[in-house]
Amino acid sequence: MNIQFAQLRYFVALASTKNYSEAACQCNVSQPALSMAIRKMEEDLELMLIDRKNNPISLTEKGELIAAQAVKILEELSVLEKMASDLHQDKLKGSLTFSIIPTLAPYIIPLFVEKFSQLFPDIELIIEEETTRSIIQKLKSSETDAALLVTPLDEKSLITHPIFYEEFYVFAHDKMNKSYILPEDIDFKHLWLLEEGHCMRDQMIKLCELRNLENNKIKYNAGSIESLMNITESIGE
Repeated sequence: MNIQFAQLRYFVALASTKNYSEAACQCNVSQPALSMAIRKMEEDLELMLIDRKNNPISLTEKGELIAAQAVKILEELSVLEKMASDLHQDKLKGSLTFSIIPTLAPYIIPLFVEKFSQLFPDIELIIEEETTRSIIQKLKSSETDAALLVTPLDEKSLITHPIFYEEFYVFAHDKMNKSYILPEDIDFKHLWLLEEGHCMRDQMIKLCELRNLENNKIKYNAGSIESLMNITESIGE
C-alpha cells in the first residue's frame, strides 16, 4: 500500500464538496487527475470509498471512516510543518481553536486560561462555547482543533481522552434525604432540562428513560445549569 498525501487531500476535498469539479478546483488539479488518484487510492486500500450511484455523490460507510482519518493525518502533517517552522525560530506561534460546552466552560476555563497565556504568549487561543452537536460537527470538519465534551460520544471518527469524572446530582427545591435516587423518585411533570443539543439533556433522558416531556406548560430552553438552578429555587420560594 502506497497512499500519497496528495491522494488524501483530493479525497478529503471530494468528501467535503461532494462534487468532482469543485474538489478539483479546490486542489488546483484537473478533474480527471483527481478522479484517477482517488480510484487508485480505493484500489490500494481495497475498499469502496465512494458511492457513485448517488447524485450528488456520497461516501460509503467505510469511506466516512477513512475520510475522518484522512483529515486527522493531514492535520498532523500541517502541525508537523508548522512545528518545524516554529522550531527554527525557537518558539511556538500560531492559533489554537478550543471548543467547550457551556455547562463546563464557567468552571474549567478559569483554571487554565491565564497559565496558558503565560506559557505560550505567541499562540492565539480562541475559545468557543457550543452545544455538543455543533462541536462534533466542527471537529469532523476541522473547524476546531480540540474540545472538552461529556462522554460517551458514540463517534467512531473522534479520538477521546477522559480527563475527569463527576457524579450526577438532582437539584430540587424540596429536600431529599437520600444518598442516591431512582428515576421513580423524580416528578417528571416538573423536570427542567437543558435545551436540545446539550449532551447532559440527552444523558438525563436516556438515564431516566423519559418518553414524554410535554406535560409542563412552561417551556424554557435553558443553555446553562445556573439558569435551571435559579428557576428551581424561585419555584420553591
